[in-house]
Amino acid sequence: MANAPSSNERITTVDVLRGFALFGILYAHMIMWYTAGPLPQELMGKFQDIFSGVAFGVYGVFVMAKFFSIFSFLFGLSFYIQINSLARRGDNVALRFGWRLALLGVVGITHHALWRGDILSIYVPLGFLLIFARHLSNKALLILGAVLVLNLPTKLFELVALLRTGKADFIASDYVSEANAYFHFVKDSGFVDMLLGNLAALPTKIDYQLTSGRLWITFGFFLLGMLVGRLGWFERADSDAIAKRLFKRSWQVALLCVVLGAAIGGAAVALGANMQEKSWAYWCSEYAIDAFNAAFTVFYICGIALLMHKPRWARRLAPLADIGKMALTSYLMQTLFGLLLFYQVGLALFLKTSPGLNALMCIGIFAFQVVFSRWWLSRFHYGPLEWLWRSATFFKWQPMVKV
Repeated sequence: MANAPSSNERITTVDVLRGFALFGILYAHMIMWYTAGPLPQELMGKFQDIFSGVAFGVYGVFVMAKFFSIFSFLFGLSFYIQINSLARRGDNVALRFGWRLALLGVVGITHHALWRGDILSIYVPLGFLLIFARHLSNKALLILGAVLVLNLPTKLFELVALLRTGKADFIASDYVSEANAYFHFVKDSGFVDMLLGNLAALPTKIDYQLTSGRLWITFGFFLLGMLVGRLGWFERADSDAIAKRLFKRSWQVALLCVVLGAAIGGAAVALGANMQEKSWAYWCSEYAIDAFNAAFTVFYICGIALLMHKPRWARRLAPLADIGKMALTSYLMQTLFGLLLFYQVGLALFLKTSPGLNALMCIGIFAFQVVFSRWWLSRFHYGPLEWLWRSATFFKWQPMVKV
C-alpha cells in the first residue's frame, strides 16, 4: 500500500492546483482583451490569422469554464481546512470565517469597481452559504454538488421558458445593444467613468451568473471541494488509486459528451434548427457542454494530483505552488496588467492586438508572476494582500518578514 501523502505534500498539491487555475483564468481574460461582458460578434471576424484561431481553439476546448471551476473547488477545499484550523484553536468558526468573508467582500467590491469580471464579489455571498452547508451530510454534499455542477437548476428554468416562449432565455436580455454598449464602455471610458459604470453593472453581472448557471456551478464546486476535504482524499493512503479512477472516468465522460454534442449538432443541422435562437437544439447541446466542462475540471484536478506523486513532475510543477500561495495578490495583479494593457487608463490596446498575440502576452505575464512570487516568498511569509487579510481576520499583525 502506498504511503499517505504528508501534510506538506497535500498543501503543496493544493497550491500547485491554485497556481494552475490562475494561469487558465489569466488566459481566458487575456485573449479577450480583459473584457468582462458581451462584445459585438462582428469584431471576432477581424481576427482570422492562424495564431488567433489556435488561441480561440485552446480556449474553447481546454480553458472555457474549467479553470474557474478548479478555483471554486479549491475555495471549498480551503474552507474545510480553515474551519478545521479555527475549531482546533477553539475559535468561533461561523463568526471568524464570516468576518474573513466580509473583509474579502470589501476587496471584491473594490475590485469589481475597477473591473466588472471580478469573481470575489460572487464568492463572498456563496461563502456565507457554505458556512451553513458545512453541517450537511457527505451524501447530501455529493448529491447537491453534482446537481449544481451539472447546472440542472438553469436547465429547469430554461425548460419552463422554452415551454412558455419557445426560447431558453428565462431572463430577458438584448445581446446586440448590450454588446455595443459594453464595446464603447471599454473603448472610451476614463477612470471615473469606468468606476461608475462597473458599479452600475452589478445587477447585470448577477443576471449573467444566473442565466449562464455560473452561480450554481460555482457553489456546486464549493460543496464538492468541501466534501473532498472532509473525506481527506488528499491525505489517504489510497489517494493515488482514487485519483486514477476519477481521472479515467472523467476523460471517458468528456469523450462521451463530445460524441453527444456532435450528434446534437448534426441533428440540428439536419432539421434546420438555428442554435442562435436558443430553441430545443440549443437547450439540449448545453447539457453536453456543461457535463464536458465538469468532467474536464475533474480531469485536470486528478491529473495534477497524480503528477504531484511523481518526484520529477513534482519538481517541474513546484513553481506553480509559489503563485498559488499568493493567489489573492496574483489574481488582483492580473487585473492590473489587463487594465494597463487594454483600457483607457493604460495603453488602450483594446482590439489593437490579436487574440494570438494576447495569448503570448499571457504567457509572459504569468512567467513574471511566477518569478515574482518565488522572489517574494523567499523573503516574506505571505503575499502582501494575504498578509493584510490574515492580520485583519485575527485583529493582530501577523509575522511577515522571514528571519
